[in-house]
Amino acid sequence: MSFAAERALSAATRLHTIFWDEVLWAWFGPQRREAVNQIICGRAGTYLPGGATFERGLFDWERRAITEPPFPPAGRILLGGAGGGRELVQLCRMGFDVVAFEPSGQLCEGARRAVSSSPNSAVVRASYRDLVTAAQEHTGPLAAHVLDASFDAVLFGWTSFDYVFTELDRQDLLCATRMIAPKAPLLLSFSMLRDAENGRLDRLRPGIRRVCALLGSPSARHPGDVFWPWVGFIHLTSQGELEAAAAGSGYRILYFRPFSALYPHALLMPQ
Repeated sequence: MSFAAERALSAATRLHTIFWDEVLWAWFGPQRREAVNQIICGRAGTYLPGGATFERGLFDWERRAITEPPFPPAGRILLGGAGGGRELVQLCRMGFDVVAFEPSGQLCEGARRAVSSSPNSAVVRASYRDLVTAAQEHTGPLAAHVLDASFDAVLFGWTSFDYVFTELDRQDLLCATRMIAPKAPLLLSFSMLRDAENGRLDRLRPGIRRVCALLGSPSARHPGDVFWPWVGFIHLTSQGELEAAAAGSGYRILYFRPFSALYPHALLMPQ
């Protein structure tokens, strides 16, 4: 393939991505996005016991983060976005007691099966929004498991922070986490937004948004919002967004490793 043909193909692919990201985020409001994500995640057998991702166990960067200070060597962990239980099983084997939660029904059941022999751990079907509700309103499926409980560490499962879309949602989640575990370190990973959306083809985005708005779309896309068919609607977090969310919720970033293998991750400590 000639250089000119490669450039044309690359531009066409980029234009296709831009168009569908703008259109899908415009016409799928929060509830419909959640429904789509539930379907996609529920079909991801690789995250269930026996699946390729599950059987890999902890990634090297996860094991390093969990086994070095200030992450505690023992105690009770709150695990959000637990998926099919990949991290959960390993944490239980390391001697931790875990309260885990996951919004996908299929993945939640898989996680429960995976730790059925661990009596000191529990798996609840719940979302990050349910964690906020538990902290703020003392209700919801997580309330009985996290209120008046003590946690030595908090872990957001592999890239589950990608599913927290807005600045307000990120700050609410971190504030709720700090209320529930006021002294615990928080380990999270995410897909990172590395490039500004200011390329030549990105100039088409405002026009696509205006057309969607004129046609009555219920929502709109914001920088970092993408749709990837294998994971659904997610938000690519920038370093600035992470720093703002931490500062606004009473955390300091103990370390931020943006070029880690697989995915960037950070450890936050309550101030």
